[in-house]
Amino acid sequence: MKLKRCMAIILAGTMAVTGLAGCSNQSNEKEESTDIAQDNLPVDEDGNISPFGKYEEPITVEIVQSINPTSELPEGDSTTDNYYTRYVKENMNIDISIKWQAADADFTQKFNLAIAANDLPDVMVVSASDFIKLKKSDLIEDLTPYYNQFASDTIKADIDATDGMAIEAASVDGKIYGLPGVNAEGDSYSLMWIRQDWLDELGLEVPKTIEEMETVAKAFVDNQMGGDHTVGVLAASSGSALYSDFISPLDKLYKLDGIFQAYKSWPGFWIEEEEGNVVYGSITSETKEALSKLQEMYENGILDQEIGIRKSADEAWKSGQVGILFSPWWHGYMIAEAAINDPDAEWMAYAAPVAEDGKWYPKKGTPTTGFVVVRKGYEHPEAAILFNNFLRRDEGIFAIETTLTVGYYPGRIVVAAIDEIEFSAEVLQKYMNGEEVPEYDPVSYKLLDADIESLKEVKDEPYDDLSIETWHMDHPNFGRLYSLLVGTSAVLQAEKEGIINKQYSLTYQQTETIEKKWTNLKKKEDETFLKIIIGEESIDYFDTFVEEWKAEGGDEITAEVQALSEK
Repeated sequence: MKLKRCMAIILAGTMAVTGLAGCSNQSNEKEESTDIAQDNLPVDEDGNISPFGKYEEPITVEIVQSINPTSELPEGDSTTDNYYTRYVKENMNIDISIKWQAADADFTQKFNLAIAANDLPDVMVVSASDFIKLKKSDLIEDLTPYYNQFASDTIKADIDATDGMAIEAASVDGKIYGLPGVNAEGDSYSLMWIRQDWLDELGLEVPKTIEEMETVAKAFVDNQMGGDHTVGVLAASSGSALYSDFISPLDKLYKLDGIFQAYKSWPGFWIEEEEGNVVYGSITSETKEALSKLQEMYENGILDQEIGIRKSADEAWKSGQVGILFSPWWHGYMIAEAAINDPDAEWMAYAAPVAEDGKWYPKKGTPTTGFVVVRKGYEHPEAAILFNNFLRRDEGIFAIETTLTVGYYPGRIVVAAIDEIEFSAEVLQKYMNGEEVPEYDPVSYKLLDADIESLKEVKDEPYDDLSIETWHMDHPNFGRLYSLLVGTSAVLQAEKEGIINKQYSLTYQQTETIEKKWTNLKKKEDETFLKIIIGEESIDYFDTFVEEWKAEGGDEITAEVQALSEK
């Protein structure tokens, strides 16, 4: 199990180039170092160097920003002068300088050009793939002494709670080259969200199995519950993948993972067979079986008839056309927006459909998908860690004080308590039931104080009735509370029933051959699976795809992943 946990996040490409140290029982224990030469370091009021200190002399941190052009700043604010930049100046004595900005759609290309030209800002938030590129090119600082001295106790505790996985992902040869993010575990579940009001109107029970889900979806379509263009089961928009994969394991919105996993199929993941051999989940017999069912559902009009060509999955369900979709716990954040067009819609979430053995087999992501890194040669690497110390402590306050989007927080990486989502939902349930609320650290569970304070303003009694008419959707905290108490509570119920069997990929990163050949292999996979689902190819064509995939680089990649699993 230790080996599997380490393999789940190991940076395969980095291993090939730099000799990333293997996992060990002390993988999260780094040699303490205080070799920090700068004179101007952040200090507290008594002049002691502190993780929450302030520079005696101002420093400048240059960043780049990915900007959503439709986002509006509060009146009088700008990208360089806003609530957060003023907060940074007041609390840390740091001036933010923006090297360049780009729209979200253009940011990745521009950042890749910056890496190639070695024209980097001081502090960057990067993906795992970019982390590998930067380390290979020797463009980022060793943060080991800065992490040891400046990372707050809360951040260290969050990182340690991943059993060494997060810090190992950020380390090469025992040195830390990035502050790793920690995603709350609840983010990677794909839940079945269903129109409860349609179920009630038709006198139907909540479906638990694939067969029951088919029956319900067909009833929705046959009875035109959403009008002439009722969609039984929604699929993702055009250009989006059919399911999450080892490169984007947290991308769950409108994916069909919920259907695949009911067949114990995990396409896009690297899994281990009973014999101990590594296999790519997209080429298994279970995946063929799941595709056959999806083809049948499409042919019968149950599955989204615009799969692969639909411009906006958002628009489809928000306009009231959709009966079932798969999405994370946080789907509830969008319910109020949908109510503008369809005020009677009532969406409920469930850990379903289950497999034939009655178990639920959700695909799970790695706790670390991104890193904060520092340009090699920058004089104050500790500033990157300071940003996140203060954010981890005070971000709950920001949610109340400003509408500024997190995209304007320089150097921000999500570092959460790994159980933050489930714990928050449990506490809220206890509070609603009149039970004693357990003690908790308001820094670790940064929004929980506000959740408890606002609950009775958002939710009417009786609290055990979660139907939509008992909620006040106009309250600012409605989306979060609905997501926790409807979305996350579905996971808690599955845990209580003992039906969850989590499935992790053996690796979430890219080997040398993946970097060279994956684009073409993934394109073939996506095109083949879509053609099978919509009936342009027979299910037997799946066998041809497997043979071609293996011959065109799949076998070579599988051997590389197999070798890693044996280390």
